[in-house]
Amino acid sequence: MNFQGIAQEKDSTNISLLQANDSIAKDTSVQITKKRKSVINAPIEYNAQDSMIFSMIGHKVYLYGSGEVHFQEITLKADYIEINLDSNTVYAYGIADSIGKVRGKPFFKQGKEEFTSDTLTFNYKSHKGLIKGVITEEGEGFLHGKITKQQANGEIHLKGGKYTTCNLEHPHFYIALSKAIVIPDDKIVTGPAYLVVAGVPIPFFLPFGFFPNTTSRASGVIIPDYGEEKNRGFYLRRGGYYFAIGEHLDFKVLGEYYTKGSWGLQFNSKYKKRYKFNGNLSANYKYTIVNDVTPPKKLFNFKWTHQQDPKAKPNSNFSANVNFGSTQYHRYDNISTQNYLSNTKQSSISYRKNWPNSPFNMSANFRHSQNSIDSTINLTLPEMTFTMNRIFPFKRKEAIGKQKWYEKIGISYSSNMRNSLKNIKDTALFDPATWKKFENGIQNSVPISTSINLKYFTLSPSVNYKERWYFHSIQKYYDRDVYINGNDTLQGRIVIDTIPGFNRVYDYSTSASLTTKLYGFYQFLGKNKTAVRHVVTPSVSISYRPDFGEPKWGYYKDYIDEKDDTIRYSIYEKAIFGTPGSGRSGSLNFRIGNNLEMKVKNKRDTTNTFKKIKLIEGFTISSSYNMLADSLNWSAISFNGRTKLFNLINITTNGRMDPYAYDSLNSTVINKFEYTTSGKLARLTSASLSAGFSINSKKLKKLFSPEEEDQDNKSEDIDPFSDFSLPWNFRIDYSLRYTKPRLEAKITQALRFSGDVSLTNKWKIGVSSGYDFIVREFTYTSINIARDLHCWQARFTWIPFGFRQQYTFTINAKASLLQDLKYNKKKSWYDNFLN
Repeated sequence: MNFQGIAQEKDSTNISLLQANDSIAKDTSVQITKKRKSVINAPIEYNAQDSMIFSMIGHKVYLYGSGEVHFQEITLKADYIEINLDSNTVYAYGIADSIGKVRGKPFFKQGKEEFTSDTLTFNYKSHKGLIKGVITEEGEGFLHGKITKQQANGEIHLKGGKYTTCNLEHPHFYIALSKAIVIPDDKIVTGPAYLVVAGVPIPFFLPFGFFPNTTSRASGVIIPDYGEEKNRGFYLRRGGYYFAIGEHLDFKVLGEYYTKGSWGLQFNSKYKKRYKFNGNLSANYKYTIVNDVTPPKKLFNFKWTHQQDPKAKPNSNFSANVNFGSTQYHRYDNISTQNYLSNTKQSSISYRKNWPNSPFNMSANFRHSQNSIDSTINLTLPEMTFTMNRIFPFKRKEAIGKQKWYEKIGISYSSNMRNSLKNIKDTALFDPATWKKFENGIQNSVPISTSINLKYFTLSPSVNYKERWYFHSIQKYYDRDVYINGNDTLQGRIVIDTIPGFNRVYDYSTSASLTTKLYGFYQFLGKNKTAVRHVVTPSVSISYRPDFGEPKWGYYKDYIDEKDDTIRYSIYEKAIFGTPGSGRSGSLNFRIGNNLEMKVKNKRDTTNTFKKIKLIEGFTISSSYNMLADSLNWSAISFNGRTKLFNLINITTNGRMDPYAYDSLNSTVINKFEYTTSGKLARLTSASLSAGFSINSKKLKKLFSPEEEDQDNKSEDIDPFSDFSLPWNFRIDYSLRYTKPRLEAKITQALRFSGDVSLTNKWKIGVSSGYDFIVREFTYTSINIARDLHCWQARFTWIPFGFRQQYTFTINAKASLLQDLKYNKKKSWYDNFLN
């Protein structure tokens, strides 16, 4: 039975006890009036599940069984609650059941603060309280107190306490506190303290303690990691200071120092404006001494990412992803494995804009790429593009009747301006002479096309016009004079002069293609009624381009070399958008696409439904024949295919075959078919094959296991030790590449695999590795073991061999508040350098 009551005091005290859920009781209220000064400005609401007793002596109310008291923003729940209306206090505790377990311990909530305790005494007038055996959540941690006093200003003073980030009543670890003061949404200050793990005191004593207790950002010191490396000595690393500048911006300074001379600095900043943009900046500098033999490395790296909220400006967008620095920075980055395995750095800063209700849009880009293998850099500063999407100028605004053929004629336009620098060594990037090597130009393209349906065929004619604007050209000649090159005296050289000036370079071409689809079906006999469908998509196209190498165009010139031979060259051969082609081209292009599917009866479905199985998702063969060339009319035969076996294994392949023979004496392709010299149809010049699949325990069960019975019909008495359905993941990728453009063939073949298995919901083991079949060595290998220890976690990472050979063992508290409470044992890969 549920009992409820309300106590209200203004100039008099009016207490009503109403027995709920009893339709017989007509008037069970007791009115008590006592004239006195007002002390309560809000009603006290209370109820109990078992019973509620009002005492005339002392003006007390006793609540038994799941009692609740509500006053303003204060809520109190307990199995026993005593309300003293004269002293304005409540007293609460839990009640032991028949087996001695205490139930219904006092639960107290005031605003955002809440806790559970053994006993509680609280004055709802002064907001002071005395609490015993309290557990309260403070930020990421939990505070246990034997005797606790709550002050009117919200501060909590406790004696004989524990501070932990473990959420259990008896925590796995804690910091034992002799006394402490908790200032809400600010900090926790303690007296003498020591660490206890698994009930065992650790000889780690603190004369006082300070713990942040706020959900808002605050500036403060970042405690560094510490340790030792054989080659670089003892270190302090990733320590510094965090600046909480404001709501939208912060800043962090980190440093590292090694006793044998290495040091580094790192600057990080994050910024965010809600519904506008967000991003972060990072700058690093490292001075690294790896041993006594290798010269010190001075390395830097800069990163910037910026993203604009799509809602801020729907018709424009600005974004940035910059990663620029020393070419070898990733090699000596002692933290990131991902950076070590990457051979390139790429950056992009872009701005895009489109005009609503119009076909026009534009973009501007700054791009950078950096190769760590050959230390070269490519820059594009900038590239601007203006485009007009396809429009149909002859289309009627109000169509009446059937669409005319000319209404399908579409025209589009694009203009591209680019300023690029390619294959520059990183050491020469800031050389003034380097910046004079930029190639630039503007290219304008106007494609015009249409499509015409001819019953079973589709005819697509098109015309393409390109115009390039260059701001210099070149001129070559052979200089027979003697010149000095370093310490050598040489005679004769090819001189290339750059001639500034505006150059308009244009060309055009036309083409037409004809495509269709052919369907083939085959029905197998038998009860399964298996059927196969083959879809062939042939395409034939013809294209024509004039000879822009003729003298009237002025794109090509000649010079006489040292052998008095005439050499033809294009005066725009190094131009950024290339040069119009020399020689007439009238090509007939062939392309055949294939798709093969099979339909089989679904054995798991009793309704005689069918399912499709893709045998070949796509296989394409293409080539072309230049009708106007005087030799080598056929181009290489290209093929590519893809499929998926068992709905699991992805397979892709591609390659090129040259129909002409190769002359090994003159190192050139000759105008003779390979079939006439070797009997082979064509000469394979390149081919590649890749296969891979990823699978896990759930996918395997779904693929190969029969449908499971209804969960409700399964027995609940399953021995957990006989259940081997462990969660696991596995991925494998294989690649094979063959190239033979001339006499020597080159083969690369590699296998990459990774996987993990959860032995229990607490243990996880993962492996990542690969094998290079050419060098017969394992590639970068990593073995990882993780153990969830409830409020702690343990990790072991081992790289058993290679340049980055190392191991790391770490056991630490999970909470970020106590991220420096850890034990770390490691062998650094820097120790692999020999002195």
